Amino acid sequence: MPPATRERRVLTLSLAATLLSAGGSVVAGLWIGSKSILFDGVYEIVDAGMTALAIVTAGLIARGEDRRFQYGYWHLEPMLAFINGVALALACGYALLDGANGLLNGGRDVGFGPGAIVALVSALWSLALWAILRRVARDLDSQLVAVDARGWATGAVLSGALAVGFWVAGWLDRAGHGDWARIVDPAALLLVALALIPFPIVTIRRAGRELLQIAPAELDARVRDATRAVAAAHGFVDCRSHVARVGRQQFVDIALVAAPGAPPVAYDQLDRIRHDLAAAIGEDGPGTWLSVDFTADPRWI
Repeated sequence: MPPATRERRVLTLSLAATLLSAGGSVVAGLWIGSKSILFDGVYEIVDAGMTALAIVTAGLIARGEDRRFQYGYWHLEPMLAFINGVALALACGYALLDGANGLLNGGRDVGFGPGAIVALVSALWSLALWAILRRVARDLDSQLVAVDARGWATGAVLSGALAVGFWVAGWLDRAGHGDWARIVDPAALLLVALALIPFPIVTIRRAGRELLQIAPAELDARVRDATRAVAAAHGFVDCRSHVARVGRQQFVDIALVAAPGAPPVAYDQLDRIRHDLAAAIGEDGPGTWLSVDFTADPRWI
């Protein structure tokens, strides 16, 4: 199965699983009166919307370049990751405010037993999907699937913490500490939101670097070393390199400066130099856009 087809199929299955899980969490949250479980469902609904956009994006990337987007649709991948991070960060921010408000108002009565069961089932479901998607993301080198996998990971953490919290609340209620039990739901909501918010922030930071085309340090160093080595091997007196990474696409621009008065070089020799550069960089494939310029005038670099 082609990687692009596999990517879209996995994202579609993840979307269906997310909608099923979100619907169950929303219904359960309303049934037992738990805002923390309700937030779990809302969080998953936001994630489902992002997954739907990821499916569309994966299809566009698979189409390749066209006359309108002549470098392809790779730029949509970090853009979607950035939007995903912002949406989930906003959801966590709302949960923080709601949890704090619940604590200030003395908490709320919740069906602790059913809540613990619902949260535990949701945690196990999310954990299984995270394990599957993480492996697929690694196999396909897909940022879209990786972002989706992180969403399931955060969902597993959220639901697992809620299951523990409801179990503790039920124990407190049976022990005659109902006042303490009432604050478990808003406290769990507050603590889980605090634990989750770093995940979307990391996504925002990573995607933001790609949207701003900040050169990846590892790629920059590798290309610069390869350029210098090939330039020296073929007698060029100067060289420059520029790199950027947008999603899975890498853009590498290299300029080689020949000595003044150097004799002309045949096209096949120039192609061999390009091949040497591609081999030295180690990224000779559809995921790398390599441009090599040859000049005897340093002003062109």
